[in-house]
Amino acid sequence: LIAAAILLLLSFVTAWFFQSKPSLEHQQRLLQNYIEEQQQDVQTVLADTALLRKLVLHQESPAEFKTVQKKEYGLFVFAETISDNQDLVYWNSHTILPPVPDFTQPDTVYFQQLVNGYYVVHRKGLRLPGMTSNYAVYALIPVLEKYYLEANNDEAQFAHSKDAIKKIDITGKQTEFPIRSFNGKTLFHVDQVRYSQLNYADPVTLILRLLALVLILVYLHLFVEGIKKKRGAPTAVFLLFLILIVCRLVLFIFPSLFSLRQLTLFDPAVYGSNSINRSLGDLLMYFWSALGPVKKIPGFLKGKGIIVAGVTGVFVLIFTTFQLASLVYELVANSKISFDVTDFFHLTIYTAFGFIILALLSLTYYYFSRLLFRFILLAFPNLLHLFLAIAVVGLIFLTIRTGELIVLFYLPILAWLIIYTLLLSQEKLIINRLRITVAGMLFWIVIFSISLAVLIMQGNRHKEWQNRRAIAEKFDQLTDPSKERYLSIALAYLNNDYLKNNFQRFYSPTENNRLRDSFINSNYLGSSNPYSTKFYVFDSTKAPINNKDQTTFNELNNILNVQSKPVGKAGLHYYESSFDQYVYITKREIVDSPKLLGTVFIVAEPKQFQNSVELNPVLFRRTDPNNIENYDNYSYAIYDTGKLTNHSSNYRFKVALKESEIPSDEISKREISDQNELWYKPGSKKVVIVAKKNDSLIEGITLFSYLFCSFLLMVAILRFLSVLARLSTNTTAVDFLSGLNIRSQIHGTIILISVISFLVIGAATISFFIQRFSRSNAEHLSRTAYGAAQEMEQRVEEEGLLVNNVINFSDSSSVRILRQPLRQIANVHAMIVNIYDLQGNLRVTSNPTIYDEGRLSTKMHPEAFYELNSTQLVQKVQKEEIDHSPYQSIYIAMRNKAGVTYAYLNVPSFSSQIELEGEISNFIVTIINLNAFIFLIAGVIALFITNRITRSFSVISEKMKAITLGKTNEEIIWKRDDEIGELVKQYNKMVRQLEQSANALAKSEREGAWREMARQVAHEIKNPLTPMKLSIQYLQRAIQNDQPNVQQLTTSVASTLIEQIDHLSKIAADFSQFANIAIKKVEQIDLHGVIRSLVDLYSSNPKMHLQWNQLPQSLLMHTDKTHMNRLFTNLLTNAVDACSEARNCVVSINESISGKNVIVAVTDNGEGIPADMQSKIFIPNFTTKTSGTGLGLAMCKSIVEQAGGSIWFETQEGQGTTFFVRLPLS
Repeated sequence: LIAAAILLLLSFVTAWFFQSKPSLEHQQRLLQNYIEEQQQDVQTVLADTALLRKLVLHQESPAEFKTVQKKEYGLFVFAETISDNQDLVYWNSHTILPPVPDFTQPDTVYFQQLVNGYYVVHRKGLRLPGMTSNYAVYALIPVLEKYYLEANNDEAQFAHSKDAIKKIDITGKQTEFPIRSFNGKTLFHVDQVRYSQLNYADPVTLILRLLALVLILVYLHLFVEGIKKKRGAPTAVFLLFLILIVCRLVLFIFPSLFSLRQLTLFDPAVYGSNSINRSLGDLLMYFWSALGPVKKIPGFLKGKGIIVAGVTGVFVLIFTTFQLASLVYELVANSKISFDVTDFFHLTIYTAFGFIILALLSLTYYYFSRLLFRFILLAFPNLLHLFLAIAVVGLIFLTIRTGELIVLFYLPILAWLIIYTLLLSQEKLIINRLRITVAGMLFWIVIFSISLAVLIMQGNRHKEWQNRRAIAEKFDQLTDPSKERYLSIALAYLNNDYLKNNFQRFYSPTENNRLRDSFINSNYLGSSNPYSTKFYVFDSTKAPINNKDQTTFNELNNILNVQSKPVGKAGLHYYESSFDQYVYITKREIVDSPKLLGTVFIVAEPKQFQNSVELNPVLFRRTDPNNIENYDNYSYAIYDTGKLTNHSSNYRFKVALKESEIPSDEISKREISDQNELWYKPGSKKVVIVAKKNDSLIEGITLFSYLFCSFLLMVAILRFLSVLARLSTNTTAVDFLSGLNIRSQIHGTIILISVISFLVIGAATISFFIQRFSRSNAEHLSRTAYGAAQEMEQRVEEEGLLVNNVINFSDSSSVRILRQPLRQIANVHAMIVNIYDLQGNLRVTSNPTIYDEGRLSTKMHPEAFYELNSTQLVQKVQKEEIDHSPYQSIYIAMRNKAGVTYAYLNVPSFSSQIELEGEISNFIVTIINLNAFIFLIAGVIALFITNRITRSFSVISEKMKAITLGKTNEEIIWKRDDEIGELVKQYNKMVRQLEQSANALAKSEREGAWREMARQVAHEIKNPLTPMKLSIQYLQRAIQNDQPNVQQLTTSVASTLIEQIDHLSKIAADFSQFANIAIKKVEQIDLHGVIRSLVDLYSSNPKMHLQWNQLPQSLLMHTDKTHMNRLFTNLLTNAVDACSEARNCVVSINESISGKNVIVAVTDNGEGIPADMQSKIFIPNFTTKTSGTGLGLAMCKSIVEQAGGSIWFETQEGQGTTFFVRLPLS
C-alpha cells in the first residue's frame, strides 16, 4: 500500500513535468538536435564537390550510391539549361520533389510545407569542376510528415520521433520554443499539443498510475484473505463486494484519477453498451471484479429459507442467462470490434480483449450458477419439477418482452438452460466435483466454447447482413445518376463567395495543389469515396490555370451544354460515357461583381469498385476492419430491366434475369450452392445482388478454437495468480514446484509441448510462406511486366513514335496514343503501369491519382534508375514503400529492335502484401484450429495417461495403506514388465519380508509379553506370599515354644492370611478384567444411574467428601454398563488414593455437554502427577502408588476408546488432578 501511494505521488510529479515547460523544452531540444545533425551532414555532402560531380554524371560507385541513398533527407541536383527548363539530374528520393528551382535565388535555408509534409529546405548554387553548367542543389530535411489530402491510414508523425506528435506541434505563431538553423536563423516554432481530453496522461504517468492501481488491488486481496481467515467467508465476501463497488464508483466518478479513458480499450467509440458498460475496458473490469466474489460466496441458507432462496434462484438464473446471451450478442453485433475470425488480419487487439471478456463472463456465470444451484436443487429435489419451473418462468419472461425477434432469439437460450441444468444437477458426475478436475474443466470449456461460438455467429450474421444491405444500397446510389446525394452535399460548400475569396490561390503552383486537395479533403470527394474527382480552373479569358491535363474550356463547356442532362438543384449534370457508365459535371462561374474572375469545372466519375480495389488495395482501402468494402470475399452484380450492367469478376452471375427471378420484396435472401446472396430491389426495374461465400462451418470451428484457447489462457492466468498468492505467503518457488503431483506435471508437459510446437511450426511456416510468396510474386510480376513491355514496344513500333530512338513525350498526341493501350493493359491485368523517360521522369501512367495527391513524386525510384541507367540492367525487381506500406515493384527497359533503350516501364504490385496477408491469414486460421483440437486431444490423452499411471500408483498406495502387522497382506498382481512392474516386484518382495518379520516380531512379542506377564504375576503374588510365610513361621515357632498366647496369635495369623488371600484374589480379578476388556455387552443406559450408585457407595466413606454436579437431563448412550461402572470406579478409587493424609479428601464430579458428547470431569485435591510420569500414566503396569497392578488407568483408556470417546487429564503438582472423559450420547 505504501508502494502504491509512492507511485501515485510520483505520477503526479511526472504529469506536471511532461505537461509543462520542462517537457516541452526537452522535445524542442530533441527536434533541434535532429535538424542540426542533418544540416551538418548536408554541409558535408555539399562540400564534397567530387562526389556531387559523380552523382551529376552518374559515375558514382555502388558504395557511394548506397551511402547517399541511405540519407534521411532528400538530395536533389538541378542543372540550368538554355531553355529555362531546369533538369533534375540527380535525386535520392522518389517520395517528394523540391520547389521549382530558381537559379537567381541566393543560397538559403528555409522552412516550407510541401505536398506530403514540412521540410527544412537547403538551397545552394554550385559550379562543379570541369563542368560549365550552373547547378542548384536542394536538400529536403523532413520534419513532419503530413499530407494535404490524408487517407484514413495516414498518421502525421515527426521524422525524429514517432511519439513527438502527441506532445508538440508546428505552429504559425511565435512561441517560446523556436527551432533554428545552424546559422541561427529561426525556421519555425513548436508548441504544446492541445489535447482533446483534459485527463490526458503521458506514458510514464500512465504506467505509474496503473502499477499503483495493481498494487492497491493486490493489497485489498491480501486484506480480504486475512479477514476470511479471522472472521469467516461470509464476512470476507461481503467486504470484497463492498470494496469492489467502492473502487468501481471511484473510477466511474473520477476517470482521470488513473487516466484510463485515454486508452483506446476504454474508448466508447470501440464499444459502448450503456451508461454502466461505457467501454470494453469497463466491461472487462466488471466481470474480472465479479469473478472473485462469486467464486467465494458460501451457501449458508438452511431450513425453510431454502425454499424461498431456491425459487428466487430460478428467477435470477433465467434473468442472468438471458442477460448473458444478450450481452454477448450486443458485443458482437453492435460494436466496432471484429469477430470475423476467418480473416486474421482484420482482427484487432480489441478482438483479443473481447474473447478474454467472454471467457471471464462465462467463468463468472459458471461459478454464479453453481452457487444458485446449491439452493435450487435443495428446493426442487425432483428434476422434472425444476425443468417445468424453468420453462414456465422463461416463457413468462418472453411473454412480457414481446417481439418476434426477441422470442426467436431467447427460445434456444431457454432450451440451452434446461440442458445446462440437467448437466449441472448430476452431482455424481466427475464434471461437477467441488474440486475441479482436468476432465471437468475440459468438458465445461468445450460446452461454453460451443455455446458462445453459436451466439457470436448469430451476431456476426446480423452485423454482416446489415453491412451487406448498406453496401447494396450504396451500389444502387453509385450506378443511378438521379441519386447524386454525395456530390450534392459536397458541392454545397463550393459557393461563389468561397471560390471568389480563394481564386487568386490557383495561380500559385503550391497554393493551387493545396487548394484543390482541400476541396477534396474537406468535403465528400476524397479518395475513400466512390467518385474520382477532377477540377478544371480557367481564368476570365478561358485560359487554363495549373490544370493537370490539356482539356480545354470549350471541350468541357460543350459536354455540359450539349451532351449532358441536368439532375438535382445544385447545377449538376450527367452524361453517359457508355451504356452502363456515366460522369457528373458541373460548372461554377466566379464573379466579383460585376467582373468575371474565372470558371471552375468539376468532373466526377464513379469509380469501378472492383478495379479500384485491385489497383489500389493499400492506398485507398479503408483501414476500418468492419467495413464490408474491405473484404475480398464479396461479389456484386447490378441488373437494370433484367440485364446485367455491372458486376465483379470473381463470381458467376447470370447475364439476364427472368421475370420470375426478380424478387417482389425489397430485401430477400437466397442460398445458391455454397454462396449466400442478398437481393436488393430499390425499384421496379433495378436489382442489386451482393454475394458472399457461405463459410459457416469453418467460421464455427475457428470461433470454437479461439474461444477454447481464450478459456485455457484465462484458466492459466487464474492459476498463475493463485500461485503468486501462495508464494506471497512465504512459500518458496522450490516448495511449490516440488509440491506438484505427477498428474499436474504430465498435463503441464503435454500442454507446454503443444504450445511450443504451435509457435515453432507457425513461425517456420509463415517464414516459408513469405519467402515462397515473394519468389512466386516476383516471377508472376516479371512475366506480367514483360508481357506489358512487349505489347507497348509493339505499339510504339506500329505507331511510329520513335524519332531518333526517342519518344517525344512533349507531343500530346504521342502521350495520348500511349495512354490508351497502357490503360487497356492495366485493366486487363488489374495493375498499375507507368512509363518513365530516360531521365527518370514519369510520362504516362494508368493511375495518376497516386502522383496527383503526392503519395509519390513523378521521378523514378533512384535505386531502379541507377541499376537501369548506370549499370545498364534490363530489369530490376525491388521492394518499395508507400505510406509506410511495403510492395514489390518491377522496372523494365523498353528497347527498340536494335536493342537501344528509349524508356522504362514500371509495374508496382500493390496487391502483393494483401495477397500475402490473405495466405498467412488462411494458414493461421488453419493452424489455430488444428492446435485447438490438439490441445483438446492432448488434454484427453493426458487425462487417460495420467489416470492410467495414477491408477497404478493408487493401487500401490492403497495396498501400502492396508499393510498391517498381524494380518495377511496381499501381494499386487502386475503382468506388465515396465517401471511400475519393477516397483510392484519390490513391493511384493517387501510384503513377503514384512510377513516374515511380522511373524518373528509377533513370536518375540508373545514371548516377551508372557515373560513380562509372568514377571508381573510373580511379583504381585510374591508380595502377599512373603507376609503369609512369615506369619505361619512365627505361629509355628510359637506353638513349638508353647507360648501362652498361641490362641490369640493363631487368630491374628488367620486374619493376616485371609487379608493376603483377598489381595491375591484382587490381583487375579484385575488381570482377568484387563484380558477381557474387549468383551462388551452394548445396551442403552443412563450414565446418571451408574454414577449415582458409585456416589452412594463412596459417600459413606468418612475420610472423603464427594461432590456431584449433575446435569438436569438424562445422559442416554449405547455402551456396556459394566464397563462404565468399572471406568468410574477406577477413577474414583484413584482419586481417593491420590488424596493426601494431611488434609481432608475432596473429590468432585462435574458434567457438561459439548455438541453430541458429554464430558465428565473427576477432580481430586491430591498431590498431582509429577511431570516425568505424565507421559506414562496410561501405560499398562505403570503405577504411581507403592502397591497395585498399574492396570486401572490403562483399562479406563481402553474402555473409553471402545465407547468412541476420549480421556485426558490436567494436573498441577500440590493442587490436584482432573481426569476428563468425553463420551458420545445417543
